[in-house]
Amino acid sequence: MRSVCYDIAHKPDGTQVVTGVGSRVLVYDASDGDLLHSLKGHKDAVYAVSYSRDGKRFASGAADKTIIIWTAKAEGILKYSHNDAIQCLAYNPVSQQLASATSSDFGLWSPEQKSVAKHKVASKVLTMGWSNDGQYLALGQYDGNVSVRDKGGGEKVLIQRDGPVWTLAWNPNKDETHDVMAIGCWDGTLSFYQLNGTQVGKDKALGYDPCSVSYFSNGEYMCVAGTDRRVTLATKEGTTLTQICERNSWVWCARPRPKQNYVAVGCEDGSISMYQLIFSTVHGLYQDRYAYRDYMTDVIIQHLITEQKVRAHPVGGGVGQSTLTPR
Repeated sequence: MRSVCYDIAHKPDGTQVVTGVGSRVLVYDASDGDLLHSLKGHKDAVYAVSYSRDGKRFASGAADKTIIIWTAKAEGILKYSHNDAIQCLAYNPVSQQLASATSSDFGLWSPEQKSVAKHKVASKVLTMGWSNDGQYLALGQYDGNVSVRDKGGGEKVLIQRDGPVWTLAWNPNKDETHDVMAIGCWDGTLSFYQLNGTQVGKDKALGYDPCSVSYFSNGEYMCVAGTDRRVTLATKEGTTLTQICERNSWVWCARPRPKQNYVAVGCEDGSISMYQLIFSTVHGLYQDRYAYRDYMTDVIIQHLITEQKVRAHPVGGGVGQSTLTPR
């Protein structure tokens, strides 16, 4: 069996990382990279992992058509199945509801339910994500559609793209005026949409096919990774800032560590790495004017007497690396 790292999830408090390599579910200490658990529960490649909002449970889904719910102590407590390989998982950010999807349907499960509510889809679901309030679930599909569903599974909005939707993510910043979703398509584009289906700005041509789009916990930056074997740091609008890393094979997932400047990276060759981003302070004083960097993307020049501010052009940052070793 080929060992590929398809997905990575952080425990909400940032202390642990869970992933799948081959048929094993691996749990690491996020601070030092120590392997805490190597779990045998699946009979085929693990494609997806997800942590519940309180960190007391995590789920894994695999090509063996099963989902396993694990406790924080890595004990398997429940298993349920679909008729096809599990493509993706997503825990609701507000409740304990878990969404799982395959090439033919998606399911909604919660601890209160005795069975899984399943809904048919017309095309394989490649990625999924909940809106910040947990009310809506976006399904990215192979036919290029993004279907936004309510908690009961009913379709509310349909967004049509020109290529398979391999990755999507909602900006977690709750101060934004609208819920904004980033969509990565295998026509080499990155685009942004509001919850009602209205596109924000124009498509951004990447020059490669994106496999992973994810936001830092404050929503000011995002990571974009894919077939170019790189992980790129970008603004929340998708403007490239700097390269975080370059790997030896496709990057299937790049997940920022909650509330910290670290990014876990999983690749086609099964490798898992953790990178630290260093956001250095940049500022200066000249006569009655003070200049400082704002979110890495802009320079703010402030007149100290009138307190008026002017926004100037972008600057850059740097990265460091540590490695997690699969066993």
